[in-house]
Amino acid sequence: MCINTGTWTPFQTLWPRDSNSRSKQMTSLADDKEVRTKEEVEDITTEDEPEISEEHKQYLIAKHGTYNLVPLPSMNDDDPLNWSNGMKHLQLGMVAFHGFMTTFLTTGMVPVAGVYSEKYNMPTSRIAYLISVQILLVGVFPLIWVPLMERYGKRLLLIISTLGTMCFSLGSVFSNTYGTMMAMRVLQAVLISPGIAVGGSIVNETTFSHQRGSRSGVWAISVNLGTMVGAFLMGFVAQYQDAKYIHVVFTLINFGQAVCYFFFGKESSYNHNDLSRNESNRFKQLRFKAIFPENHITIQKIIYPGIFFSNLRIFIPTFAYSVCFLQANIALNIEIPEVMVGKFALGPQALGLQFLSFIIGTAIGEVGGYMSDKLVAWGQGRGRGPSFRLWLTYPGFAACIIGLVVFGVQIDAANTWNVTPLIGCALAAFGLQIMTSPIIAYCIDMDHKQAGAIVLFITAVRQTLAFIGPFYFPVMYSNLGFTVSYGIMAALIGGLSFIPTLVLHITAARNGK
Repeated sequence: MCINTGTWTPFQTLWPRDSNSRSKQMTSLADDKEVRTKEEVEDITTEDEPEISEEHKQYLIAKHGTYNLVPLPSMNDDDPLNWSNGMKHLQLGMVAFHGFMTTFLTTGMVPVAGVYSEKYNMPTSRIAYLISVQILLVGVFPLIWVPLMERYGKRLLLIISTLGTMCFSLGSVFSNTYGTMMAMRVLQAVLISPGIAVGGSIVNETTFSHQRGSRSGVWAISVNLGTMVGAFLMGFVAQYQDAKYIHVVFTLINFGQAVCYFFFGKESSYNHNDLSRNESNRFKQLRFKAIFPENHITIQKIIYPGIFFSNLRIFIPTFAYSVCFLQANIALNIEIPEVMVGKFALGPQALGLQFLSFIIGTAIGEVGGYMSDKLVAWGQGRGRGPSFRLWLTYPGFAACIIGLVVFGVQIDAANTWNVTPLIGCALAAFGLQIMTSPIIAYCIDMDHKQAGAIVLFITAVRQTLAFIGPFYFPVMYSNLGFTVSYGIMAALIGGLSFIPTLVLHITAARNGK
């Protein structure tokens, strides 16, 4: 079964969607120059070009400056590939911010973990479940949301997502018991969850292959930054206002998201085979009309991303990245209240400021998206495949390992607060981010037709591992201490992330992939 992401054009059989395939074809021509006549080479080159009309070529040149594009757009202004760059950036910006909010809402409660511990008369470790439950749900529920979007489109459902989240954010303001707060947090996560997965599909529907790494990076860095900025900014709110005002801020932001989707959103799902299914009027798009009626919502489709467990070229980098996310993000991010509050008695504002180190490291690490596209473009000219992106993961693994060791050693050695443990946090955040965009882009390169399902798979694996971690982290810290605990985490990255990725890279490079 194949999930239709709405980006596959009628010209797919005429022009390879994978730019690496074209590189191989041209390399083959070069290798055969000695045995072919000039006329034969010209004939083959002509056959490899897209068989489109001169009118279509001129249309694409006027729109994009060239018709040599992958994937090849249709000759229609409503095709998302033909939108203006301004419109594409606007849609990417809104869905990237939606992804940002999925993790922002999760960690926004980190600075008030101590406050709620006193309010509900519970240990901080139990309050942490209000945070960790969202980590799991935002990874799992897109498995339901995305099949709906693959049938009905994205814009209307994203509006419903943000309005529903707003309602439960408002409900959190008036929650005075642990059970009520947990219910609000669960429902909030269910409603906001599509933002963490649908960004990859929208990037795939609106961009060309040579833009995919950097555009995926915008969405990916937004998701990663949300985990840090939520705790950072809400620390200031909690320092000067009652903890409930954190949820007031969430409510207002969710309302703003819904308004932006309503007035500025545009449907990126586009049915190339049945143009009558596409609605160009943005307000008429706000009704349930199947854009892809053939995409039935079934149990098989919901669990479909699970097939990638058997595809090692996708599973290995996904698992490697997820292990790094668990150790270099969750083990530092979610557990900072447990570590910092207990060891240094930090207040909400001081606790939030610790996350500035993550923000700095992540922002610098986003160079990975830009470098990924540049590396692939350079490699394609030399007959290299998509695995060339994986070179950028190695400095990422190294930075994560060093960062975890530095944090563990320095937090154990510190008797009073100092900045050295945060240097480890910044290094780990840098390492995680520099590998994020290349790994996502590489996995999508393996099968562009299933970009949406691949991103769902990556998200579900990452968030499931991230949910499991907080259950055993406190036990590790109390029994082994921080130095040994974070040393073990660094070793796990070496054994479960670096080595499998290296083996995959060597194998793929030998096969020219």
